[in-house]
Amino acid sequence: MILIDTTALVALCDPRDSLNKNALKDLVGLTKSQLAICEPVLSEASFHLSASAQRNRLRHVLMRLHVQSVVIEDTQSLWNEIFDWLDKYREHEPDWADGYLAVLCSRNRKYKVWTYDIEFRTLWRRTNGSAIPLAIRT
Repeated sequence: MILIDTTALVALCDPRDSLNKNALKDLVGLTKSQLAICEPVLSEASFHLSASAQRNRLRHVLMRLHVQSVVIEDTQSLWNEIFDWLDKYREHEPDWADGYLAVLCSRNRKYKVWTYDIEFRTLWRRTNGSAIPLAIRT
């Protein structure tokens, strides 16, 4: 399963985004994979895509690509893991969505992240210290 990060989602939905062409090209290679999104990423993307036309495009992209929502049963445990992860990287000021994705990848080794954030390649790690698997290489 491919977890979509905010940078990829915004790039898909905003033709003016500098990563739009990359995202559309990368999407072609990911079409056979199941795509998923977590609530923090959707919130962050909605913030960045504030115009009505952008939000309509976001809705269309999510529906057309059959993007699933990541469902978490034990949110209290997840939140504690995310807070611990955020504390570990506090000097780099990570956001909640990044921590959420890192912890999800720690909990399920089949998850990969589709992102254009350099920190996922260079800095962020799973809770056990291993690299977060990425859906695309840039």
